[in-house]
Amino acid sequence: MEAGRRCRTCAAKASSPIRGFTPPARPGPPASRRWGPSGSSDSRPATARRSPNLNGGLARSRIALGGGWLEIDPAYIARSGATAGLLFESEARLAWGSGRFLQIEADGTISRARQSGDERRDRWLQLCGRNHLLGWSFLDLCLTQRESDRSLSQYEQREATLQFARLFTAPNSYHEIRLDLTERRQPEYRQPRAGLEWHSVWSGLATRFGIGVGQAVEGRTVERLDVFADLRWRMAGAVTGLALWQSRASGGQVFGIAQSDVSTGVALFRQITPVLDVSVQYVRTRSSVDLFDNQQVGLDLSWRFRIR
Repeated sequence: MEAGRRCRTCAAKASSPIRGFTPPARPGPPASRRWGPSGSSDSRPATARRSPNLNGGLARSRIALGGGWLEIDPAYIARSGATAGLLFESEARLAWGSGRFLQIEADGTISRARQSGDERRDRWLQLCGRNHLLGWSFLDLCLTQRESDRSLSQYEQREATLQFARLFTAPNSYHEIRLDLTERRQPEYRQPRAGLEWHSVWSGLATRFGIGVGQAVEGRTVERLDVFADLRWRMAGAVTGLALWQSRASGGQVFGIAQSDVSTGVALFRQITPVLDVSVQYVRTRSSVDLFDNQQVGLDLSWRFRIR
């Protein structure tokens, strides 16, 4: 499930949890979501990371099975260590009418561990049609492609999402409610999903809360429930963030044992300088299959510079 989820600390790094929201001076749609000129931006952060799983291997060297132990070939065991790499981020918008535009976002990451030679490549591409309806209501259609390659694992996922968003204000705060209907596709199956998110900007605090549910897929262990909370605030003049999440997956079998996983994570983010970020993440997975029961700690440093 790791490759299928974008970094939970990303919300803590963004400038606003309500994407494109600029409080208008008079009633009407937020200014930045009205018709406007096309544009693009690119950045390329250099990253340093302590990864708990460089090669996509198994977390355990042996598992309990049938009252005994099954030893795992060392070649398939996860290796941890430090990596260095580059993350490329790009975004472009093309306006085609009042309150309507196409938005393209592309991310690419390549990292390598010098000591072991393990390499990881991640790619993320999203194409969205953003459409203003009436007042502060919007209807968006997005197509997303995710891919991840490590020496022992490959991952590919496509999503088609229809999203309805409603913006509103309250005393000293701004809010956005999002309802998502998604079809998630992997090479072996399809899974319909639905999600609800609440993004807010308060006095000195930005928050995101969300819940997602997915339909069961016969014979496959898939994510059935996903909940998260992201908070961001300024501390000593620098952006600081906290992210909490939990996901539950079930439906498949391993060695004849019904698999049920519960993953719980926490991440802390801190902007050290305007161009240097640090985040630390802890994830604990409890599984009915001993093979997948594990805990991981990760550390990321990101130095950002603009290309254009």
